[in-house]
Amino acid sequence: MRDIALQVSDKQVAQQKLNKLIQEFEHESAGLIPAKGEREAAQSPLLDLVSEYVNELTVLGRSADHLRHVDKRLRRLVRECGWTRLADVTPASFQTWRKEQAYKAPKTLNEYLATLSAFWTWLRKQSRVSVNPFELVERTDTRGKERVQRRALSDAQVVQLLKVAGKNQLAYMLPLYAGLRRNEVKTLRWSNLVLGESGGLLRIHAAVNKNRKEQSLPLHRELAEVLQQQKPADNKTDDLVVVNGVPKMKEFRQDLAKAGILFLDERGHRMDYHALRTTFITRLSTMKVHPRLAMELARHSDMRLTMKTYTDAGQLPLREVMDTLPGFGGRSDSRIDSRTLGKPGQTVSPRVPENGEMKIKNSIENIGESHRNSSLVTTSPEKSEWRREGDSNPR
Repeated sequence: MRDIALQVSDKQVAQQKLNKLIQEFEHESAGLIPAKGEREAAQSPLLDLVSEYVNELTVLGRSADHLRHVDKRLRRLVRECGWTRLADVTPASFQTWRKEQAYKAPKTLNEYLATLSAFWTWLRKQSRVSVNPFELVERTDTRGKERVQRRALSDAQVVQLLKVAGKNQLAYMLPLYAGLRRNEVKTLRWSNLVLGESGGLLRIHAAVNKNRKEQSLPLHRELAEVLQQQKPADNKTDDLVVVNGVPKMKEFRQDLAKAGILFLDERGHRMDYHALRTTFITRLSTMKVHPRLAMELARHSDMRLTMKTYTDAGQLPLREVMDTLPGFGGRSDSRIDSRTLGKPGQTVSPRVPENGEMKIKNSIENIGESHRNSSLVTTSPEKSEWRREGDSNPR
């Protein structure tokens, strides 16, 4: 039972409206027609729903970069796929658009799919659609197709870069010593830092942290010393730490050139600002930090991201490991004496005489179907015999 205002005064009109509503409810209950919210949303202008979704993300506290990417991707899909209303959007039309995007990297296409699927999940929670059909669309395989592959700097290159960095030195030290991302460096405030004589502590708020978790991590002592020296005496807690901002790509490449570091190496792997975070995580592996600790310091939710994506295999000490790896003591004689395989204290099997002499006391006897009596085959000239007596079990 429910109360519905029919908004009419005529009894016959009210009865007609009531009958129509009851019919709609029965059809919805039987699955013959979608729910009223779904029917209205299907005819709504799609761009209006996109704007409403972005506004909802803004209220939830998503970062400005995330909001910009979501709005840009959804509006591009609406424009290039020819979608006008919600009813026009289908997985088949998206897959057709995806096939035509030969110039986009597979990773970028997966980001478009993830954005579209998240938008549909929000619509489902708003009772405007019943299912999310994009959950069934397969992601593009990115293995071996990455357009951008980053590399890590060596220790000598890090020293050289910080030497020529000038006013950008602190902006480079934060990702190199703490693994901070560009936006985290840009928005870092003195209230996020606890500095002391024994080092320091870095607090990263959930609104800034990519995994949406509040985390506190210890600061490296060299970074803590530099922060202590550059901290203004009259600073306020909400003042930015990096007052000069994060250098843009052009300025960063100029600093690389001063340090004698190539932007692209012989493998085609690039060195950009985010690669400084890759350097931090790779160094954790080269210093033999436990993977679980490395994942926590990198602030990742998946260890595979730490060990595979953010670890530059070119910086791993593979040659040193191979040089220190013990060999097998290769011998030219491939024949193996069984007496040399036993550990100290173990009983070693006797060697078979080279003349082939081997005395057997008695041949094996099988009496009846129960095989109750049999003599032992011996390899020694001494008399050794074993027999079963009665029905007892042998030991």
